[in-house]
Order: sequence, then structure tokens, then C-alpha cells
Amino acid sequence: EEIIPTRPLKLNLEQATALKAVNDKPGEFFLLHGVTGSGKTEVYLQAIAHALEQGNGAIVLVPEISLTPQTVERFKARFSSGPIKTLVAVLHSHLSAGERHDEWHKIRQGRAKIVIGARSAIFAPIEPLGLIIVDEEHEPSYKQEEAPRYHARDVAVVRGQREGATVVLGSATPSMESYHNAQRGRYNLLTLPSRVDDKKMPLVRVQDMCTEKSKDDQGPPIFSQRLKEAICNRLEQGEQTILFLNRRGFATSMQCPDCGFVAECPNCSLSLTYHRREQFLRCHVCGHNARAPQRCPEVKCGSSKIRFHGLGTEKVEDVLRKLFPNANVTRMDSDALKRKDDYRRILGDFRRGKIDILVGTQMIAKGLHFPRVTLVGIVYADTGLHLADFRAGERTFQLLTQVAGRAGRGEVEGEVVVQTFSPVHPAIQFSRRHDYEGYFEAEMEFREQLRYPPFTRAAMLTLRGRSEEKVSFSAEHLKKQIEPIAQKLTDLQISGPAPAPLLRAETFYRYQIMLRTGRMSELSRHLTDITSSLNFPDEVTL
Repeated sequence: EEIIPTRPLKLNLEQATALKAVNDKPGEFFLLHGVTGSGKTEVYLQAIAHALEQGNGAIVLVPEISLTPQTVERFKARFSSGPIKTLVAVLHSHLSAGERHDEWHKIRQGRAKIVIGARSAIFAPIEPLGLIIVDEEHEPSYKQEEAPRYHARDVAVVRGQREGATVVLGSATPSMESYHNAQRGRYNLLTLPSRVDDKKMPLVRVQDMCTEKSKDDQGPPIFSQRLKEAICNRLEQGEQTILFLNRRGFATSMQCPDCGFVAECPNCSLSLTYHRREQFLRCHVCGHNARAPQRCPEVKCGSSKIRFHGLGTEKVEDVLRKLFPNANVTRMDSDALKRKDDYRRILGDFRRGKIDILVGTQMIAKGLHFPRVTLVGIVYADTGLHLADFRAGERTFQLLTQVAGRAGRGEVEGEVVVQTFSPVHPAIQFSRRHDYEGYFEAEMEFREQLRYPPFTRAAMLTLRGRSEEKVSFSAEHLKKQIEPIAQKLTDLQISGPAPAPLLRAETFYRYQIMLRTGRMSELSRHLTDITSSLNFPDEVTL
């Protein structure tokens, strides 16, 4: 398809100040904290143009492959003509081997001076490298959990240090660690506190679902009265709605009310999710599939009353079609995207206004710019709030702020309805007021009291094996080996061993030990000595 070149946009005062700082201080680190819709991408584009004028190349990291098509189009259009014309290479895991080969050689031969991609793009062979941009730097997807283990944001900072490149970390909701670094003067803090063209931040309404009742008293309804009315208004006015729920499938569990049977995964300690379209029960951890039974499979029971509980995006889509039969409803999650170009097709249809309501998981939450979206509904804001993870509140705050930021990016002011069972939780209250600093202070107080990062560094040791007895025994043995280190590292805190929040995954039992210290490199050396000399039972790995 033909690329139509675009020209740089006129920057407002805050954007111009941020750009000047980045251009005037080569080799420094910046945290660009800009609210959603504040024009961070335009600052990136003009900073890259400056790097190209100096004869340097740039790497742009984005957290999700779904964000790459929109970003790549903007970058290709900007750098497709003029004196600093260059190709833009794209690197992510959905490329075929041939495509990856072509992109890599474009970079190696210097034909592409700009690389856009997911976390592994940080290793792209750009020379000389002048600028690294990590967009949505708070995203957990920058961290690779399997070997080689690395965090792309941290690698970006180290590569910047080594090659004298400028590093810009950008986000509307920076991670606690990065904002803490900026406050301590490790990074230069740049702020974009308002949206471009003085567009208003969306109005956020919190709906307490404990007060909502469904018609048949089958527990709370999926949509509150307020959200139903808001969707209705948008449909009448020809505007678009995004509904967000971070859960795939139709129902989160299948239970028998007569004998209490719950359909569980044979490989993981998790109930199976029901996907109605295929009539399958599926595990979202290991991928186990089973046909959904018509009657209770317990031999003594066999009841036909077997029921589904909980909800996922598939059910939300189903209910919407019944409530609003004339609306065009489309679902966007990893189950709905079967073919390679499905992303592009759905987002293209949405941009052209062919879709009235888009339902999706977190892949629709970030970085997308649709001026006609005036309503965002968060169906169930508590999904990730009560997980056994010290970052659960931070993640929820970030996700709510990011999703809310999809509303009101055009001429009409946006509205956000957040449905929750925990309306007074700080993550929900501060995100309602778009108050990042307030949330940061409250969260840091909690982190400092409990000595969690960024006040310490944390290491998680996970032991896994097929015999729970052996894994539990090995974990106790490992703890005994670690305890003497605490005499040398006086601030070392050892928590556990304890079963992992998901005890059994993909047929392996898992136990964890969490270590916290201010001196991580010292701890790493001790751990390397211990783990290289330990002999675990067969089948137990660390």
C-alpha cells in the first residue's frame, strides 16, 4: 500500500521543552511522564529526526505487537521522504524466519536507520546508535521470563550507557522504579501534564457493583444501569464505545450445584475456562482442551444442572448482542485473532466507524488512538487487584489509567465507567482522578514499610518438579543453604519457601523463596556459588 508522507506537527510549549531537553543533552537518560493523549509520539518522532540529522540511528520499543502496526504506519509516513529519508525495520515474534532475515539485513546494511519492535528489538544491530525510546516503559511484557532472562527497559539503559546513546523512557503511568529513579536524579524528569489541543481528560465515574442487582437475583449483573444507559446514548449519537475485561472465554468455571464438582485442569491447579463458540473447556496456562460435558461427569451424580460461573470477553460480547441487537459488536482478544492480519483488519474497521462497540482484553488498552471513541467501560476492574503480587495495585492503577485514556481523544469529551466491587481501593480512587503523583506517594509508603522494590531489590527462586514432596523438600533444603548468607548480608530478608500462587502449572508443582536485599550484585554472587554446588533430586529444577 502507498505511504503518504506526513510533516512534523507544531508542538505545544510542554512538548517543545521536552524535545529541546532530549536534543540538547546527548547520552543522558530521560523519563517522559505524559498523560494519555499528551502527544508523546510526536516528541519521539521529532527526537528521532534530530538523531538522523546527526547521522545516528534509533530504536523504538513498544510493549505489544498489536501496537506495532499503528506505530509503524506513523513512523514510515514521517520518514518516507526528505533529506533524512530512511527505511523503518520491524522486529517482533510474529515474523516468519524469512521476514526476520530481511528486516535484520536492512538494519545491518544501514538501509533502515530506525527499528521498531517488541523487547528483543533492543538488540538490533544499529550503528551508530543515537537514541533509544522505550514507550509504555512500565509494561510487564518488557520482561522475558525464560532464558535469556532480561528486562528490555533495563537493557536499554545499559546499552545507552555503553554506546553513549540518549535513552527516553515514556509512559502515562511510569513504573514505581523509574519514577523513583527520576526523583533521585538518575533520570531527567520531563512532564506533559495536559492533552494536546487542550482536550479534556475523560470524566471517570466509579460504579459500586455491590449495590447492583440483576433481574433474577443470580448475583450482580454484567452491566450496571449507568453503563447500559451510557452505551445507549453513544449508539444514538453515532459514537463509539470500548469495553474492557481482562479475561478471555465465556465463563471462568464450570460447576455442578448438586455435588459441587468443578471442571479442573489435569495439569494445573486451575479451573478450566469455558469457550462457548467451540463448546470447549480450555486451560489458559497449559492449553489443555476438553469437550464441555452436557451432564456432571461425576459417576454418582450425572446431574444435568451443570452451570457456568464467572465471565470473560466472549460472554460480554454475547450479552451485548442481546441488549443492543442493532449495534455492530466485535471482540478482540487472542481467541478472536486467528489470522495474521486480523489485528489490522479489526482496528481498520474500528477506525472507519464500521464497529460500534469493541470488546477486548488488554490488547485494546494501550497506545491506540481513535478519535470517535467517547465511552470506555471497564466491566470488572478488580480482576488483577487481589492477586498475590506486591505489584497488583500498581498494575491495576496503570491498566485503568491506560484504558481510560482511550476515551475522548477527538472533539467530544470522553466518559469512563469503572465497575468495581472495591470502589475505595487507592488504585481505583487515584486513577479516577488521573492522579499519578498521589498514587505514587501512597504506594511508596506501603513499599517502604514492607521493604519491597524500589527500596530493595527482590529475587524470586522457583523450584519445580513433578513430585510435590520432592519440590517442597528441595525448597526447605535450599533455604537452609541460603540462611548463612544473611550473616554477611545483614539486610537480607528470606520469605518462604511457600507454594507458588499457582501451585501446579503444566504438570509441574512449584515452590518459591523470595529474597530481598539492597545489595543485589553481592547476593547474586552468593546464589551462583550455592546453586552450582547444590544437587537437587532428579526432576527438580531451580
